[in-house]
Amino acid sequence: MGAATKSHRAASPGVRELDWLMLVVMALSCLGLVMAVSVLGSQSDEGPLVVMKRQGVKLMLGLVAFVVCATTPMRLLRRIAMPLFFVGVVACLLPHVTGGDTKGASRWIRFGGQQFQPVEPARFFLMLAVSWLLARAGHGLASFRRGFLPAMGCAVLLAAVLALQPDNGNALLVIGLASSLALVAGVRFIYFAPLAGLAAALMIFFATQHEYVRRRIEQLFDTSPDSQVGLGLVAVGSGGIFGRGLGQGWMKMNYVPEAHNDFVFAIIAEEFGFLGSLFVLCAYSAFGYLCYRLVVQVRDPFLRYVVCGYALMICMQAAVNLLVVSGWAPAKGIDLPFVSTGGTSLVFCLAAVGLIGNAVRSDRTGAFSTSEEAAAVS
Repeated sequence: MGAATKSHRAASPGVRELDWLMLVVMALSCLGLVMAVSVLGSQSDEGPLVVMKRQGVKLMLGLVAFVVCATTPMRLLRRIAMPLFFVGVVACLLPHVTGGDTKGASRWIRFGGQQFQPVEPARFFLMLAVSWLLARAGHGLASFRRGFLPAMGCAVLLAAVLALQPDNGNALLVIGLASSLALVAGVRFIYFAPLAGLAAALMIFFATQHEYVRRRIEQLFDTSPDSQVGLGLVAVGSGGIFGRGLGQGWMKMNYVPEAHNDFVFAIIAEEFGFLGSLFVLCAYSAFGYLCYRLVVQVRDPFLRYVVCGYALMICMQAAVNLLVVSGWAPAKGIDLPFVSTGGTSLVFCLAAVGLIGNAVRSDRTGAFSTSEEAAAVS
């Protein structure tokens, strides 16, 4: 019986990788819970226990989203991919109506004393829609009209809506995500040259028109100890090899900005030292490698693009956050997946992992196939 079970698991592609992937995600999520208590517990008048309960509720909501996405039939998700994407786009316009302004930007939907960042579901649904569009293109994937235009049209639409908030960092991120997935799928590289030129022109325009954009670019090259980048680097460097100890860091005491979200990695480096930083980097590297192993095993185009798209979403988000903290990119307000305390980000990152597992299992059982649909479109 035991030998038969081992043989079945060995013959099932992706089972071992999924097991390790879940372990990595669980480790990062637990680290996020610990850091929420360490950072916010020392700043809140309510105490660490209340902070742990609040972050625990966010984690539970993320687990619910994980289960929903892991059990929803992929055929249903394929049919509603585009409607969900347009719902996400409309949601990004709602902060202008509901008055969710923060520091001059309309990025939050507030109701019942809670706040919700619509860019997270919009980015999540974008990857599902782009996966469907690329799979639908079939043999015409390399063409401009059937491969490049539909997929990148969706990304440009969402980026334009985000730029109105304004949220230039996430606007560039969604363009980068859709472009990366399209290139991996087989869309010709030459089609992206005009888009890259347009993105560069828009960056220069926003830098000249908006003071906060110009200030962030200037801060990128300002490593003085009292600058945003400098404070983050001081926190990273002060941890040494083994760190100051959990809860013993002092840079989170209103020195490092957004220590619980954007710059949580700096506090990890301060309290856990080089070894803690290495653990985080290895965890995200392992996540990317395991997803790569899953991508090459999935046969169905739509399911393969789903796995690849959500892997890119999490890995690129982590890479941007780590580049910001280490002073290699201007501050963009993008959370560290699974670790930052942002509830919206945590919920949809766990939902993405659920969809990755769902896609791999659906492909393994052979119950899902888009080959006939792609042939019909071709």
